[in-house]
Amino acid sequence: MNKLRISRPTQVLFAANLVLAIAVSAVVLTPAQPATAHTAVANGDPVSLPEFTNASLDAPSLSQLVDLMERPVFYPDRRMPEPEAQTAPAPPPMPLRLKLEGVAIAAGSRVAVLRNLMGPGLVQLAEGESHDGWTLDALTSTSAEFSRKDGQTSELLLDPGTGH
Repeated sequence: MNKLRISRPTQVLFAANLVLAIAVSAVVLTPAQPATAHTAVANGDPVSLPEFTNASLDAPSLSQLVDLMERPVFYPDRRMPEPEAQTAPAPPPMPLRLKLEGVAIAAGSRVAVLRNLMGPGLVQLAEGESHDGWTLDALTSTSAEFSRKDGQTSELLLDPGTGH
Protein backbone atom coordinates (compact mmCIF):
# COMPACT_ATOMS: atom_id res chain seq x y z
CA MET A 1 0.00 0.00 0.00
CA ASN A 2 1.00 3.45 -0.73
CA LYS A 3 1.35 5.67 2.22
CA LEU A 4 0.63 9.33 1.88
CA ARG A 5 3.77 11.21 2.77
CA ILE A 6 3.34 14.68 4.26
CA SER A 7 6.37 16.89 4.42
CA ARG A 8 7.72 18.05 7.75
CA PRO A 9 6.83 21.79 7.28
CA THR A 10 3.24 20.86 6.38
CA GLN A 11 2.97 18.75 9.55
CA VAL A 12 4.20 21.71 11.66
CA LEU A 13 1.65 24.08 10.05
CA PHE A 14 -1.14 21.59 10.60
CA ALA A 15 -0.22 21.24 14.30
CA ALA A 16 -0.01 25.03 14.75
CA ASN A 17 -3.46 25.51 13.18
CA LEU A 18 -4.92 22.82 15.46
CA VAL A 19 -3.49 24.51 18.57
CA LEU A 20 -4.79 27.90 17.40
CA ALA A 21 -8.30 26.50 16.75
CA ILE A 22 -8.41 24.98 20.25
CA ALA A 23 -7.34 28.30 21.83
CA VAL A 24 -9.95 30.33 19.94
CA SER A 25 -12.67 27.79 20.83
CA ALA A 26 -11.74 28.00 24.51
CA VAL A 27 -11.99 31.81 24.48
CA VAL A 28 -15.30 31.86 22.65
CA LEU A 29 -16.98 29.10 24.65
CA THR A 30 -15.77 30.15 28.12
CA PRO A 31 -17.98 32.82 29.80
CA ALA A 32 -16.23 36.04 30.71
CA GLN A 33 -15.40 36.55 34.38
CA PRO A 34 -15.09 40.08 35.79
CA ALA A 35 -11.59 41.02 36.75
CA THR A 36 -11.03 41.15 40.50
CA ALA A 37 -9.51 44.64 40.31
CA HIS A 38 -12.80 46.10 39.08
CA THR A 39 -15.04 44.52 41.71
CA ALA A 40 -13.55 46.18 44.74
CA VAL A 41 -13.30 49.82 45.72
CA ALA A 42 -10.21 51.28 47.37
CA ASN A 43 -11.57 50.49 50.85
CA GLY A 44 -12.12 46.84 49.94
CA ASP A 45 -15.94 46.94 49.68
CA PRO A 46 -17.44 45.36 46.60
CA VAL A 47 -19.09 47.72 44.14
CA SER A 48 -22.83 47.43 44.07
CA LEU A 49 -24.48 48.48 40.85
CA PRO A 50 -27.96 49.99 40.96
CA GLU A 51 -30.73 47.88 39.60
CA PHE A 52 -32.49 49.41 36.66
CA THR A 53 -36.16 48.93 36.10
CA ASN A 54 -38.47 50.18 33.39
CA ALA A 55 -39.65 52.96 35.72
CA SER A 56 -36.12 54.33 36.16
CA LEU A 57 -35.73 54.71 32.40
CA ASP A 58 -38.84 56.88 31.98
CA ALA A 59 -38.33 60.55 31.19
CA PRO A 60 -38.86 62.96 34.10
CA SER A 61 -42.04 65.00 34.19
CA LEU A 62 -41.93 68.64 33.10
CA SER A 63 -42.55 69.81 36.67
CA GLN A 64 -39.24 68.22 37.65
CA LEU A 65 -37.43 70.25 34.99
CA VAL A 66 -38.52 73.72 36.17
CA ASP A 67 -35.16 74.43 37.77
CA LEU A 68 -33.38 73.43 34.57
CA MET A 69 -35.57 75.83 32.58
CA GLU A 70 -34.86 78.67 35.03
CA ARG A 71 -31.13 77.95 35.14
CA PRO A 72 -30.09 76.62 31.72
CA VAL A 73 -26.89 74.64 31.55
CA PHE A 74 -25.37 76.14 28.42
CA TYR A 75 -25.12 79.78 29.57
CA PRO A 76 -22.15 80.85 31.73
CA ASP A 77 -24.28 82.67 34.33
CA ARG A 78 -27.04 80.01 34.11
CA ARG A 79 -29.60 82.69 33.24
CA MET A 80 -31.60 82.95 30.02
CA PRO A 81 -30.55 86.02 28.03
CA GLU A 82 -33.12 88.75 27.66
CA PRO A 83 -34.53 88.86 24.15
CA GLU A 84 -33.39 91.83 22.17
CA ALA A 85 -36.04 94.46 21.78
CA GLN A 86 -37.31 94.44 18.24
CA THR A 87 -37.80 97.99 17.07
CA ALA A 88 -39.47 98.57 13.78
CA PRO A 89 -37.43 100.77 11.49
CA ALA A 90 -38.76 104.24 11.09
CA PRO A 91 -40.70 104.67 7.89
CA PRO A 92 -38.81 106.60 5.25
CA PRO A 93 -39.68 110.28 5.24
CA MET A 94 -42.29 111.36 2.76
CA PRO A 95 -40.67 113.15 -0.15
CA LEU A 96 -41.88 116.61 -1.07
CA ARG A 97 -44.62 115.93 -3.57
CA LEU A 98 -45.24 119.45 -4.78
CA LYS A 99 -44.29 121.35 -7.93
CA LEU A 100 -43.71 125.10 -7.85
CA GLU A 101 -46.15 126.64 -10.33
CA GLY A 102 -45.80 130.30 -9.39
CA VAL A 103 -44.76 132.89 -6.81
CA ALA A 104 -46.84 135.88 -5.74
CA ILE A 105 -44.96 138.69 -4.03
CA ALA A 106 -47.05 141.74 -3.20
CA ALA A 107 -47.24 144.26 -0.34
CA GLY A 108 -44.59 142.47 1.72
CA SER A 109 -46.23 139.02 1.66
CA ARG A 110 -44.92 136.08 -0.31
CA VAL A 111 -47.12 133.18 -1.40
CA ALA A 112 -46.05 130.06 -3.31
CA VAL A 113 -48.54 128.48 -5.68
CA LEU A 114 -47.82 124.76 -5.73
CA ARG A 115 -49.32 121.80 -7.59
CA ASN A 116 -50.01 118.77 -5.40
CA LEU A 117 -48.51 115.82 -7.31
CA MET A 118 -50.47 113.28 -5.25
CA GLY A 119 -53.92 114.78 -5.68
CA PRO A 120 -55.92 117.31 -7.61
CA GLY A 121 -55.72 121.04 -7.17
CA LEU A 122 -53.29 123.75 -6.20
CA VAL A 123 -51.88 124.54 -2.78
CA GLN A 124 -51.03 128.08 -1.66
CA LEU A 125 -48.48 128.46 1.11
CA ALA A 126 -47.10 131.60 2.71
CA GLU A 127 -43.62 131.61 4.28
CA GLY A 128 -43.72 129.65 7.56
CA GLU A 129 -46.78 127.53 6.62
CA SER A 130 -46.64 123.71 6.37
CA HIS A 131 -47.99 121.00 4.08
CA ASP A 132 -47.55 117.21 4.73
CA GLY A 133 -44.81 117.87 7.33
CA TRP A 134 -42.86 120.24 5.06
CA THR A 135 -42.52 123.91 6.06
CA LEU A 136 -41.96 126.69 3.52
CA ASP A 137 -38.87 128.45 4.89
CA ALA A 138 -37.85 130.86 2.15
CA LEU A 139 -39.42 132.07 -1.06
CA THR A 140 -37.82 134.00 -3.91
CA SER A 141 -39.19 134.94 -7.29
CA THR A 142 -37.80 131.70 -8.79
CA SER A 143 -37.55 129.14 -5.94
CA ALA A 144 -39.06 127.84 -2.73
CA GLU A 145 -37.08 126.22 0.09
CA PHE A 146 -38.75 123.64 2.33
CA SER A 147 -37.56 121.81 5.46
CA ARG A 148 -38.77 119.06 7.80
CA LYS A 149 -38.33 118.67 11.55
CA ASP A 150 -35.89 115.78 10.93
CA GLY A 151 -33.49 118.17 9.14
CA GLN A 152 -34.33 117.11 5.60
CA THR A 153 -34.50 120.02 3.13
CA SER A 154 -35.73 120.41 -0.42
CA GLU A 155 -35.69 123.26 -2.92
CA LEU A 156 -38.25 123.66 -5.69
CA LEU A 157 -37.37 125.76 -8.71
CA LEU A 158 -39.87 127.58 -10.88
CA ASP A 159 -39.98 126.10 -14.37
CA PRO A 160 -38.58 128.81 -16.69
CA GLY A 161 -41.03 127.79 -19.40
CA THR A 162 -44.07 128.88 -17.37
CA GLY A 163 -43.52 132.57 -18.19
CA HIS A 164 -43.92 133.84 -14.64
